[in-house]
This record gives sequence, C-alpha cells and structure tokens, in this order.
Amino acid sequence: MALFTDAGVITLDDLLPFESSLVQVASSHGIDVDTKINLSIGAIGDKLMLWLLNSRASDPQWLNRRLLGLSTVVVTAPLHRWLCFDSLSRFFAEAYNVQLNTRFQAKWAEYQQQASVAAGICFMSDIGIVYNALPKPFIPRISLGAGTLPAQAVFIQTAWIDTHQNESALSPPNGVILDADSSLSVTITDAPLLAPAAAAGWNVYAGSTEAGVTRQNTAPLAIGVTWPLPNSGLVNGPSAINGQQPNYYLILSRQIQRG
Repeated sequence: MALFTDAGVITLDDLLPFESSLVQVASSHGIDVDTKINLSIGAIGDKLMLWLLNSRASDPQWLNRRLLGLSTVVVTAPLHRWLCFDSLSRFFAEAYNVQLNTRFQAKWAEYQQQASVAAGICFMSDIGIVYNALPKPFIPRISLGAGTLPAQAVFIQTAWIDTHQNESALSPPNGVILDADSSLSVTITDAPLLAPAAAAGWNVYAGSTEAGVTRQNTAPLAIGVTWPLPNSGLVNGPSAINGQQPNYYLILSRQIQRG
C-alpha cells in the first residue's frame, strides 16, 4: 500500500474506473483534474491530521506526530475510495458551476454522498500506520551506452526495502527503446542523498511492458550502487507488493461524530 504522502497517491487513472468520460468532460469544460485531486488530498489530509492529534496516546507515534505529519499513514482501500470519491465530488462541483447542467449537479451530489460513506467506513475500519516509512522513490535514472543487448523496449521501476523486507510503493515508471548493441544501467534517483532513514537497500523492477515489470535482483541492491541490465536479458522475477502493510491500526471511529 502507498503512503499518504507518496507522490501520485491518487491520479487520473484511479478515477477513470468510476467515470470513463472524465477526460472528455475535463477537456470540454476546462477543468484541471490534478488540481481537484490535490485539493482533495489536502482537505482529507487536514482531517486525518486533526484526528491523529486528537487521538493522543492511542497513536503510537503521537509524541512525534507533528514532526511526522501523515508520512506514516498508509492508504488502505477505504482511504483510497474516500480520496477518489472526494476528488470526483470536487470535479463535478466545478463542472456544474461552469455549465449549470443538472446532470453534473446530480453527479456532484452522488459523489459527495459516496465520499461521506467512504469516510465513515475508513474510520470504522481504522487508520493504518507504519512504524518506519519507506516513501515511493522518484522516477529511476536510466543510462545508455554501447554493449551487446538486442533492440527492445524496457520499462523500469524501483522500490526501497528495509531490513525486514518491507518494500515501498513502486516509483513512477521510466521507459526506453534500446537500439541493437546497447547497454543499460539504472540508479535510484538521488540515492543515497534522499534515501529514507529506514531503507537498507533497493529493488529494481523491469519488463518489456509497463504492466509487466518484475523484480530483477535476487538480493537487495546497496544504496547508491548502479544496476546493469545483464546480457542475458530480463528475468521473470517476483511481482512487486507495491507498498507497505500497516504495522498498527489506529481506532478513530468514536471521533467520527465530530468530523
């Protein structure tokens, strides 16, 4: 699961399964979907932070919560739905205000109600917390040179890993089309300078399609080292877990009535 503060925790792709016409409506009405998503993340983040501060000793990280912020909050499935529905509610609110179309008004009301229900479910199912956060890495850096690799398309993603084999969400993908007789190497961007404190190493995931990346290294790579794509080519390794599982669930359901 991604962390709440990971970049791109909610994107247009997360909203399209609910509203396939979103791109068309956004284009024809001049609405920036990313702006609505960011407003939703900010508003829900403020609510989460307030509830966490009010939870006091129930939160195992309460003494450091102001410093940590929401960096250790996991985006569980209920929280993900809340973010999606709230983003869609804000989107159709603007669409209605631009067009005064009753169809958009109905969708605004529908997603506002769905967001309220999702918020209640989120808190009744508790808030997931990790003790040692592994933020999503930045897009990986790919270097090309002369070599013996055949012409092919390669997509690369990376992830931090700690000593307990917990793994971060995958970085954004970076893709390249290799010419014949090439070499390819990958570094995790800005490591070790921006490596999280909990990170003990990193994994590299690669594939011939963006949806088909699998782990290429058998053991975690040391922070700061470069991974070369071997002449033997890509391997069909394990798929990514794509994020940390909560170490602790914080019960906040009694505070819903004041939300």
